[in-house]
Amino acid sequence: MFNGELSKKQLAELRGALADLELPKAKRQRLLWRLAKYGLIAAAKRNARNQQSPDGAPWPGRKTKRRGKMLRNLPKLLHIREMPEIDAVRVYLQGGGYRNGETPVPAGVVGYAQQNGMNVRVSRSSKASKQDAGKLATIAQAKKLRALGYQVKRGKKTKKPTYREITETMPYAQAGLLIRKLSGKAVKTSWTVDLPARAFLGMSDEDFNKALARQLQAIGFGWDVKAQDIRGKT
Repeated sequence: MFNGELSKKQLAELRGALADLELPKAKRQRLLWRLAKYGLIAAAKRNARNQQSPDGAPWPGRKTKRRGKMLRNLPKLLHIREMPEIDAVRVYLQGGGYRNGETPVPAGVVGYAQQNGMNVRVSRSSKASKQDAGKLATIAQAKKLRALGYQVKRGKKTKKPTYREITETMPYAQAGLLIRKLSGKAVKTSWTVDLPARAFLGMSDEDFNKALARQLQAIGFGWDVKAQDIRGKT
């Protein structure tokens, strides 16, 4: 019928409307396509623009200091595949160029994680990706190391290395490990990343009824159909 993020109630209403209207097969398929494009996908873009779930609840904010709107580009990756053989259309995500280090990540995986939330266990070995290979310590790390009293041997004596010595010879990962040890902080080997659900794909019951009435009018079936006439049909 409709492979997307519609509630059970909305699917029941859609089935009821199609059964009652007895639309020809081609017109029925056109209605499903228009409802996906101008109803569901349009609602997803609106949800991202308003930074809220289909029910109007605001999305959980970021835990980082990063600013700017979330999921701005994700709804743009939504596409529709017609499936007339089973009287359905499928709404799916494609593109985006998402990556986890060197590994490509399908847009559908990203969308599912954002839509439903995700709990991931991350190990330090997997966190240290190839992008850090060959990277040297930063000036901020060098300042922190000197402030923590980091010293190196020079013959029989020890002394603090200069910023330049640290940033030109010490690997980035080693500098981070030394900072944690000198700070007395326990070095975590793994930790949990909690991604809260930020539902963007879906419609409220009111939006669904309006979209269905509007698209029935658009295909030339029932120019006087109103949202309130559809509401409650099962």
